[in-house]
Amino acid sequence: MTKAATFVLILMVSVSICLMAQSSGEPCPTFFATTTPISTPSKDLICVVPQIYGPSGLVGDNEFGPLVNTAAGTTSPHDVDFRNSTFVTLPALTSEIGTQLSQLPLASPVSGFIFAFSPSLGVMTEVTQNFGPLLSERGQTIGRHRLFVGVSYQYFDFDQIDGVNLRNFGAVFRHEQTGLSACTSGPPTCADNLPVFAKDIVTTQNSLDLKIHEIAAVATFGFTDRLDVSVAVPILNVREAMYSTATIRSFETYPAGIDGNSCFDNPLQPALGVRGCMHQFSQTPVHGETLLPQSPYPFLQNQARFSKTGSASGVGDVLFRGKFQAIKGEKIGLAVGVDVHTPTGDELNLLGSGTWGTRPFVAVSHSGRIAPHASFGYQINGNSVLAGDITKNTKAHLPNVVTYDAGADFGVTRRIGVSADFIALALLNETKITQGTFTDFGGGTHSDIAQSKKETSNQGSVAIGGKVKPFGRLLITANVLIRLNDAGLHAKPVPLGGLSYTF
Repeated sequence: MTKAATFVLILMVSVSICLMAQSSGEPCPTFFATTTPISTPSKDLICVVPQIYGPSGLVGDNEFGPLVNTAAGTTSPHDVDFRNSTFVTLPALTSEIGTQLSQLPLASPVSGFIFAFSPSLGVMTEVTQNFGPLLSERGQTIGRHRLFVGVSYQYFDFDQIDGVNLRNFGAVFRHEQTGLSACTSGPPTCADNLPVFAKDIVTTQNSLDLKIHEIAAVATFGFTDRLDVSVAVPILNVREAMYSTATIRSFETYPAGIDGNSCFDNPLQPALGVRGCMHQFSQTPVHGETLLPQSPYPFLQNQARFSKTGSASGVGDVLFRGKFQAIKGEKIGLAVGVDVHTPTGDELNLLGSGTWGTRPFVAVSHSGRIAPHASFGYQINGNSVLAGDITKNTKAHLPNVVTYDAGADFGVTRRIGVSADFIALALLNETKITQGTFTDFGGGTHSDIAQSKKETSNQGSVAIGGKVKPFGRLLITANVLIRLNDAGLHAKPVPLGGLSYTF
């Protein structure tokens, strides 16, 4: 089989993947998206964080929630409801994470070997003096009828988002303020013409564990000595786990025996002035939570620990690239190209963006034993549920992305090359997460995350690595990607290993 036929076969397989790969197409189901409460949580990873307290949120047990439905009287049921703030904060966190994950770096489909036509010999000869960059681009093309194939592995362990520690962050959920009857006197006591229990909050301390294993297969074929066509197919394994300890902070005080009830029909007679009867966790866990009693009264349950985990594997967004060397000098090469990102990854399982993306780019490089290079691109994205409301399956524009990098490759010996690059991207008009504090009705302060206004998220990293040629045109690649700032989704140093061969 010729090299051209091999590449066409690879291209056909990639196109088939694009046509077959589909997302589940359903939103993260919550009480917001339905007219009735939901009892069965979704298995999609996009729902791990929003559904940590169940698909209906922090509501009473008659709505399949973890809180017990209580009443100030036998005919006045109180449907415990903290779901509005739950379904604003947690989906926003998930949306930013999903948006950031759609921009994971791939090993660049750049061959370590360059070929050019030799007039004196009348054949294509290898002109490589270094093995090229790993995560960036250069201005030279591979050479006419040359085929490059490679596979790489990267491991991402995310620990922060916009400077917020994902392993230890607080979130505060407020009680609904609408639908409550005004009060003026008597139990329950009043504040702002509403029952004091409407001032109750649920404070949470959370930990989000997010890890990704990425294997990327790439292929590049030189149709002419100036035109390369490439394809990259990422295969991802995403693992996500959310842990939350929730504490009900009550401010109302109820005497025993309201309308014939003793702190809501509990047989244990509490002393007058029991605080916190209205909001409690159900004694019967409904979503696998662990009850952590904190009240001196055994029938009052105001703390519980929740957990939800999930994993998904599959093809990510397949990338197609065309690159044309517009300037082909003796030492200088300038190329223009375009990347087409296809929505083949399931965005509801954090495997892809859920939309098409197009990135025109330009790359320039100098050839030689020491080879500096730089590139600039602008990616235009479509609409995705990741940028919209994942609880209602509404889409919004996924932020466009500016990418740029600069670095140099150095041929240490004929068999060893090293590279160093500064790699940056800017997500435009991205909603960011901030860590602040919330002051409760009693004057206490609690750690709380919130959305900030949309702004540009500038992210910078440095990539340091090398390539070794053990024999022939086989290259062994190693690299580490280190983030330089805390903007966006931050990972610990990302290792990369790979193999490639040029035919």
